[in-house]
Amino acid sequence: MMSFDERMTISLPDDWHHHFRDGEYLKTTVPFAAARFGRCIAMPNLKPPVTTTDQALAYKERILAAIPPGQSLEPLMTLYLTDTTTEGEIQKAVEAGIAGVKLYPAGATTNSDSGVTALEKPAKALRKMEELGLPLLIHGEVVGSDIDIFDREAVFIATRLEYLIQTYPRLRIVLEHCTTKEAVDFVKRAGPNVAATITAHHLLYNRNAPFAQ
Repeated sequence: MMSFDERMTISLPDDWHHHFRDGEYLKTTVPFAAARFGRCIAMPNLKPPVTTTDQALAYKERILAAIPPGQSLEPLMTLYLTDTTTEGEIQKAVEAGIAGVKLYPAGATTNSDSGVTALEKPAKALRKMEELGLPLLIHGEVVGSDIDIFDREAVFIATRLEYLIQTYPRLRIVLEHCTTKEAVDFVKRAGPNVAATITAHHLLYNRNAPFAQ
């Protein structure tokens, strides 16, 4: 247990998984973030999604324009990986300072309809990311009527994440919003190229939550 003299105070935290959304939402989400964080990794699952570097940079300008006077915030931009993301787009992203590329399995979450349908399809983009050191940020979930909703993360790890690590051993990977002990244990075992984020409120729910009054 940590003693009082070993505590660490985070005076200005960063948020490594932030949904600003777009349009009118920015008037609310950006001031909220700027009042609490120094940097935020901006999720790209807008409608339409942020699939190109030019779109990401334009989105960044919209975020910056919504920061209130007297406040500061550094948005770190990401691209939305699709089946057709090119090596050239990855090169362009790195040159523009894009922080990472987000993998959404198609149909897994909000605005994920344009996501990856099979991991083999963006292989050239993933290989380029491995070469250039651009992180892959993963929404780790498998969707299917035959998969229990509480097993989606574990099945993704066993059937998708293991494949990515074996196929692209130098690829920098972040398994986002880990929700299970199995996911945390896997990341701890996976080696220096695999990290994770934890979204605290995900841990508040279990199988009883849908039936709570």
